[in-house]
Amino acid sequence: MTFFRIDVHRKSETVMLWMKTPCGFRPIIGWESMDGVREFAEMLLEFCNHREKGGGRVKDISDRLLQEALGDEEYLDGGSQ
Repeated sequence: MTFFRIDVHRKSETVMLWMKTPCGFRPIIGWESMDGVREFAEMLLEFCNHREKGGGRVKDISDRLLQEALGDEEYLDGGSQ
């Protein structure tokens, strides 16, 4: 598991994202304000949602290909012969 840390400078409101490495926490990316963090978080959520939708489509297509290749009975049976 990867550990992250976010620091916010009180006066300047700059935000820094850090990642834990064997040598301690290392800076990954920084933003001038919380608006940048929000934009980054929205981009990550959009990416995750897109992957989840796409992943379902890929699974459906691979299931159909397996059914065609193995025949419905064999595929539904777990491939046992």
